[in-house]
Amino acid sequence: MAAPYLAVALFMGVWSNAWLCLLVYHAQVLAWSWRRVALCLRGWDARAALAVGLPCALAGPALWLLLPHMSEHRPAEWLAGYGVSRAGLLLLAPYFGLVHPLLEEAHWSRLRRRAPAAHLLFAGYHLLVLRGLLAPGWLALCFGCLASASAIWGWAERRSGGGLRVCWLTHAAADLGIVVAAILR
Repeated sequence: MAAPYLAVALFMGVWSNAWLCLLVYHAQVLAWSWRRVALCLRGWDARAALAVGLPCALAGPALWLLLPHMSEHRPAEWLAGYGVSRAGLLLLAPYFGLVHPLLEEAHWSRLRRRAPAAHLLFAGYHLLVLRGLLAPGWLALCFGCLASASAIWGWAERRSGGGLRVCWLTHAAADLGIVVAAILR
């Protein structure tokens, strides 16, 4: 559970480098959870996919509409302060939209099953990343949405017989929509 907190504290808080933050976080996830990555290709439940997929697919469009109210910063400018250039955003989109959710699901699914507090920890580390972008009230809403998403992905995993395909694909839909909305804003 400490993987994202350590990476964010060091590479967003101290060295202001989003790329290193993401790569160090993912290296830690792979070190602890690499065996679980294959679960992201297994398990399917159509009802869970529809129930979880629709709200996840709407995350990007909702963010695109709300972002001017959520932050006084443009995401691209904010990310530039952490070493992500405009061209880097185009590399970040597929990586953040496909690889990142796969690794997060491989890592956090095991933690979700072991401790319900994992939902709160999953949501909490995102707030550390977003604290310089979003106003406090929006951070609180973001926390609630992310903790709920984690709980819903846990439900989808159970519905899918322990496989994580529904979780990965719906998480990818949300993350890809979010990064595209950030690029377009």
